[in-house]
Amino acid sequence: MRFVMLRENGPMQNGIVPYFTVVQPDGTPCFRIIGEKNPFTGKLALQDGAGAECARVLRVGTPSLSYHTIWQAERKRAVLTRNLGAPKTPYRLYSIGWKFRGDCFSGNFDVVDRRGRTVMTHGLCWYGGEERVCVETFRGEEALCLCIAAVVDSTPRTLVGSPCMGVSR
Repeated sequence: MRFVMLRENGPMQNGIVPYFTVVQPDGTPCFRIIGEKNPFTGKLALQDGAGAECARVLRVGTPSLSYHTIWQAERKRAVLTRNLGAPKTPYRLYSIGWKFRGDCFSGNFDVVDRRGRTVMTHGLCWYGGEERVCVETFRGEEALCLCIAAVVDSTPRTLVGSPCMGVSR
């Protein structure tokens, strides 16, 4: 299935921040991603059109170095780590046998399984006169793939310097 993630900039209400509205290419809304923002912990919830939670992501750590657990139907589905100081592999997936392929910093990447088959593509697209995030899923794992995309896209796309990334002279 194809989805377009529209970033929301609405105000915080009762500690909840709107992150994305997820629509089909024809503009039909199908999911919403909301969450809580705290310095060292965070929570994202993927809700369907009726507001029921389909999946959630729990974060421990800072926005640049963190550990995310993705839950679906009260079952732990995946763990995603983020280390923006790692120049080649800032994101890693555990416990499902999937990995990132491509450039997460630019927002153009795939998620592939152990055999190299594409599970999800993620890229920037032109939608409604603006640059947006487009996600396409291939194996019926829409909720899990949208949670992975939400974690990557909830972080600004700027490199965070690390001690090993010195300035070239």
